[in-house]
Amino acid sequence: MITKFGRRFIASYLAGMTSFSRQDIAIGIDSTSVDASGNDTRLGFEFYRLPASFGSIDIQSDGLGGYTYGVIYKTTLPQDVSGVIREVALYPSTRTSINNYDSKFITDFENNIIWQDSVGANPPIVTSPTPRIGSSMIHVNCGQSFTKEYIASISPLDISGYSSKDSLTLAFNQADANLSSIVIKFYSSDTAYHYATFSGTEISTGTGNKILERLLSTFQTSGSPTSLITKVGISVTATSGGTTNVYFDGLRINDEDTFDPKFGMIGRTVLPTPLTKVAGKPVDIEYRLGLIF
Repeated sequence: MITKFGRRFIASYLAGMTSFSRQDIAIGIDSTSVDASGNDTRLGFEFYRLPASFGSIDIQSDGLGGYTYGVIYKTTLPQDVSGVIREVALYPSTRTSINNYDSKFITDFENNIIWQDSVGANPPIVTSPTPRIGSSMIHVNCGQSFTKEYIASISPLDISGYSSKDSLTLAFNQADANLSSIVIKFYSSDTAYHYATFSGTEISTGTGNKILERLLSTFQTSGSPTSLITKVGISVTATSGGTTNVYFDGLRINDEDTFDPKFGMIGRTVLPTPLTKVAGKPVDIEYRLGLIF
């Protein structure tokens, strides 16, 4: 599906008003259907992006005396990238201005050593259920009516330029119905943090792989945190019904409100069959942008 931005961008390119000499291909894990009206503005959960190596024309007979037209862009995922690819998108490689508060991938939860609880213990690392990002995830086991938190130090993240319309997206696997809430904490010191709570029907309804989102406008604070984040905490609380098990895939922050007339998602595709990319070997990906004349 070519997005509304994509249609404007291609029209501007044909009119000679913008350049499209370089392209990026982005991959993600969300299987939410493409918006038929072209309103998609980003992938549901992007975890990797890289330049397209080249583009080519694809013209085929439609079997009815006419032809279909498309452009194919190709790239190669490097051998160290792994995950379950469910969505692919095409972007321009350049933008009008540089935004230091762009969308950012914060963590993929693959390295359990950086996460510690209150006594310094690391969470278990698992490969089952199947990770959607990377080759493993951390497992948080929390007893009935208790709360378990793990904290990791990160490279300093300045969130002062993000607005209330920007969002935080969490990908995880919920194994049972005993999960009461998940709280993501952004620490500026050991005692002060911003936090977002994932709870309610999104948690109580269904199990399995989930991707949940919170606007930054819903963030609350504890203590008096600054905008410079040095640690991230994940806190899991179980219901009174029993022990809960949660497996974490990825966490990212999304810039939702920055408008650039020359940069945006041109097209998004949800794969009918997910592509599992394993570590250790490169994989070629071709993205076809279908054109209707």
